[in-house]
Amino acid sequence: MALNTGVFNTVPRTGHPAELNKLSLASHLMRLFPNGSSPILGMSSMMGTTTAKASTHGYFSKTAEFTTTTVAANYAIAAATITVASAAGIAAGDLIHNVTSRENMLVTAVAGAVLTVTKAFGRVADTAGVTGQKIIRLGTAAAENSSRPGARQFPTVYVPNFTQIFRNAWAVTGTAKASLMESGFENVAENRRDCAFMHTLDQETALIWGQAKMDTSGAQPIHTTQGIIDAVRQYTGNVNYQTAGATTSLTELTAYAAKAFKFSTDLGNPRMRYAFGDETAINVLNQIATKNGSVQLTPDTTTFGMDYQNFKLYKGTLRLLEHSLLNGYDSTAGRLIILDIPSIKLAYMSGRNALAEEYGAGGKIVENGTDGIGGSLTSEYAAEILNPWGCMIIEGLQAGVAG
Repeated sequence: MALNTGVFNTVPRTGHPAELNKLSLASHLMRLFPNGSSPILGMSSMMGTTTAKASTHGYFSKTAEFTTTTVAANYAIAAATITVASAAGIAAGDLIHNVTSRENMLVTAVAGAVLTVTKAFGRVADTAGVTGQKIIRLGTAAAENSSRPGARQFPTVYVPNFTQIFRNAWAVTGTAKASLMESGFENVAENRRDCAFMHTLDQETALIWGQAKMDTSGAQPIHTTQGIIDAVRQYTGNVNYQTAGATTSLTELTAYAAKAFKFSTDLGNPRMRYAFGDETAINVLNQIATKNGSVQLTPDTTTFGMDYQNFKLYKGTLRLLEHSLLNGYDSTAGRLIILDIPSIKLAYMSGRNALAEEYGAGGKIVENGTDGIGGSLTSEYAAEILNPWGCMIIEGLQAGVAG
């Protein structure tokens, strides 16, 4: 059944049965709304919001990087220098390690891609190197009474985004307000609730499927915010966006989910992720657990009051929740959205977080001559997906198997 549009009045129509106008109506309405329709919005808000200062709202992201390179030219035993593919992130005073030979070396100078080294700086003997061997940076090794080293920082990436304006309204004619109040049916309150529900639903939808856009083709600009799926696809280069096959084993699920645990913003609990799925996806994970006896699903409740199941993997724990929006739009997609919730922030424009405005609240004809009562809710936020590498999107889940 589609949403009704326009002002709520006394004319019977689809979605507005004639019985609403009868005086004998019971004073409550059964609300068939899905349970927990906007959990990501709610949980992100509980983590704290930030403030957007303009409709163009970018944010900055840093990722801890581990410096690695490869040998670019063969080097001999007792070589004073080695040439690598890239010396970025390596400085004098660093220890480096040849993964193949297991030899440690102390870097004493860097000139372009050429490293001056003291070889065999550890138990493993001086060894020749071969092109293509992996070199990793082990950290610094400073001498006593050494001078302060040069400063280093993790690279900062600017992530552009825009705010999105969400507006929802409710309205009731004066006649409908007066006649329905006689039956004990609080139609004004019900229409306010409908408006509030749709307002949060619209924001949750944008948070999942939104794409950044600034459209200036009209008299006034329209701007939309980038949501989770698009951010993960864009900023991980689709590495953290995968399509499952006809069947999914525990081994395959673990490989998918492991990507979400590579980086974390929550150092207090880096081995936990929330996983929101449609009915099909949640069923597949239950099949995997059932057909692999070593996996146990345990029920629990979040600090936000939401029920979930713990799915324990070697990399960490997934807190599984079925998401009604994913069901409502396409319950057969087999979509699982794994999120690092603390890294998802909502940047609201000042004074525009569920801004409520009403007219005719005193029951009188309003200034524009409308014989009715109504109002609206307005919110404007930009989504900040601070850790797309800590999220994972899996689509196409169909059946869980052993293995």
